[in-house]
Amino acid sequence: MSVSVRWLAALLVFSGASLQAAEGPVSVEFVAPEKFTDVNIRHARSAAEDNPNLQGLRKHTEKRAARYVQDGQTLLIEFTDIDLAGDHLPNIDPSLYDVRTVTGLYPPRIKLNYSLRNAAGTVLKSGQADLRDLGFDASSPGRSSDALRYEKRMLDKWLRKEFAS
Repeated sequence: MSVSVRWLAALLVFSGASLQAAEGPVSVEFVAPEKFTDVNIRHARSAAEDNPNLQGLRKHTEKRAARYVQDGQTLLIEFTDIDLAGDHLPNIDPSLYDVRTVTGLYPPRIKLNYSLRNAAGTVLKSGQADLRDLGFDASSPGRSSDALRYEKRMLDKWLRKEFAS
């Protein structure tokens, strides 16, 4: 087997493995992430697959939402806008350009669409959600140093409210 054929075979095996990993009861999509209000780091625009904030929210949502999906069901969550808690305020001090200032003035906000389907593809539940946590800074997230702790906590609350029954 030539090197190029072995490389192609390995590529196909790797692609299949990554497709299988993405196939689960929960799918997360970002609809036009370049238009999201505030999800980038240091105002640097990046593709969704390269953005650590989006990938952190994807991984967290897939893991947590899977708790509420029964065997044979699938849940699609489409994020349509994200505004992270806090903001970059370089006008306060130019040396803080890449520092996110978190205050009650800038609460986390997420807009999303969702669709829960059974094994036959019938929609069991669907809708839109406009999540905001105006009191996010009033309660302690514990000892977490996770940069997305406020957004993750807001998503967890929404998942419990919407799907725990």
